[in-house]
Amino acid sequence: MRSGTSFFNTALFRKTFLRFWPIWALYTAGWTLVLPLRLWADAMRWKGSSTPKELAERLQNAVSQIPYLLEVGVALAAVMGLVCAMAVFSYLYSSRSACMMHALPLRREALFLTQYLAGLSFLLLPQLAVFALTAATEAALGCLALWPLVQWLLAQGGLCLFFYSFAVFCAMFTGHLAALPVFYGVLNLLAFLMTSLVEAVCDLFLYGFRSFPSPVWELVDHLSPPVILSNAVSIVSRDDAFVLYQPGLVAVYAAAGVALSIAALLIYRSRHIESAGDVVAVKLVRPLFKYGVALCAGLTGGMFTYELLSGLSDLTLMGWILFWGLAGYFAAEMLLRKSFRVLAAWKGAVPLAAVIVLLSLSVHYDWYGFEDRVPQADQVTAVTLNGLHSAPYDDGQGRGLTLEDPEQIALVLQLHRAALALEEENREEESDPQGYTEYLYEESDPQGYTEYLYLDLHYELADGTALERGYSALPIVESDRGVEGTLTWAAGQLLSDRENMEQLYGFHDIEANCRLVAAYLEDVWNTQTRQYETVYIDGSTEKLWQAMKQDFAEGTIGVRYLFDNSVERMENTCATDLYFDYEAPPKPGDVGISSYGSSFSITLTPQASHTLALLHELKVLDETHLALTNREAEALELGEGGAYAPSTQAEAVIEGYDF
Repeated sequence: MRSGTSFFNTALFRKTFLRFWPIWALYTAGWTLVLPLRLWADAMRWKGSSTPKELAERLQNAVSQIPYLLEVGVALAAVMGLVCAMAVFSYLYSSRSACMMHALPLRREALFLTQYLAGLSFLLLPQLAVFALTAATEAALGCLALWPLVQWLLAQGGLCLFFYSFAVFCAMFTGHLAALPVFYGVLNLLAFLMTSLVEAVCDLFLYGFRSFPSPVWELVDHLSPPVILSNAVSIVSRDDAFVLYQPGLVAVYAAAGVALSIAALLIYRSRHIESAGDVVAVKLVRPLFKYGVALCAGLTGGMFTYELLSGLSDLTLMGWILFWGLAGYFAAEMLLRKSFRVLAAWKGAVPLAAVIVLLSLSVHYDWYGFEDRVPQADQVTAVTLNGLHSAPYDDGQGRGLTLEDPEQIALVLQLHRAALALEEENREEESDPQGYTEYLYEESDPQGYTEYLYLDLHYELADGTALERGYSALPIVESDRGVEGTLTWAAGQLLSDRENMEQLYGFHDIEANCRLVAAYLEDVWNTQTRQYETVYIDGSTEKLWQAMKQDFAEGTIGVRYLFDNSVERMENTCATDLYFDYEAPPKPGDVGISSYGSSFSITLTPQASHTLALLHELKVLDETHLALTNREAEALELGEGGAYAPSTQAEAVIEGYDF
């Protein structure tokens, strides 16, 4: 029979729209409740407790926050897009319905376009209606502001267009209604989940591997629509205004939705009606489905079993990946054949097993030379070093170092090479089923004290590329401090450089961008109450900061020690920390925050003469309020020597002032 309609059928559109009215009615009711009704209810509640001016300000603020709903709108668009696609193309999943619909005097293009637009109207028409209702409500309340509403309408419409089109695209590949939400959900997050699993496997097998480079994860984010779109519609502060973070990206995905709908139409034109009931309706895609399920099952099941049976060797993971990969292969074969008799398909499992084994062996034995690669010094333009932890535990501990000086880069390269030399020993530490081995082992080195470093290295190379490595539980021993080329020696050289220390403490950022507001001492020993106290300092905050900076420049404060319990550290640092509270400007992306408060801490030392002198001058420290060294505090805690007697240095400082 010749088709009577070319591309669209009004009667079919109306029938579909009315048949599935609960979907769009529920969607309309939800947004109506969240937008106009909530705005009206808020206005009525505020009206009795606010002046007209306060009410107007509250309403304007409420209206301006409408775009914040888009973060929830991403999840809503993802779910409703799937529901609408399942509804309007449900006839494809029953042989009887498929034959009936395709017997209509309509071209396939007309049938597809009519159903596609019907499903899309379930989403867009309610949003237009809610937009009009909200605008009318705002006008009635005297707080009409169209731009926030327009932002919501356009962005939510773009989100719905993409997710709905993607669901329709997925619908063309299956003939089973229950398979559609599975395909849709998996494909939305497949890139993120698989990359995370591969990264976890590489972290186990490759010494020094931490994560894939940032460009890889940026690509993965763009291939994971819920992730990237949630970020795109977040609200950020820009030029003293709150705006959507990446509205252009929403437009790009909306355009991608149009492209997906065209691709879905092309697949629909060649789709066999007889495929209704098949898990995979397109024959060309069946091998991809089968081996894709196998690889996903291998990685997911392998990692799950390995973590469940913790304590097994890394090579055991290879066996579990192979086992679950083959299980996934035969499970996919069962779904495709609709039968449990699939052992005859064993020939297809042979290349799968070979690929899994070869890939696992190549990663485990590092056929790619990943582990041994150390860049040449002349190839490195800068290196960022994190994890060079040291005592004392003030603000000089947590920050990273970015180094561009060739001599400093050479020291980092020595650290890198020394870490490689300790590969086997470090792997034994990493295999500890309890996780991180960050405790102190005083018996590890018979000639001294042992600590552990957890290093993360990020090299920026001259050719524009980057190289990243990370190493856990690298043992450093006190007896190696003077042995050039060892981990201990190289780490000590980096920590002895005062420019590096200034970067670790971050003085420049505080002085350039922040405002000091207060200062106080923590853990001051009160000889009368025999307790540690926090002593707040009235005024003189800036003066105290400058005294501390003068001591830092002279190298008498802010000195770092690799070994926490070493005699040198215990005798030359105090148990008392000096804190500075400051106000900092908002960070990029902070919304509704003009500034935020934070604090900076630095541990006092007996040698910090300028700082101690000022503290005594301000009568913060005196004969009854003392900054004990860690050795003195330890002796006091253990009850050695009875009552506390000030050190010679403390007495000298005290005697210099008239209390």
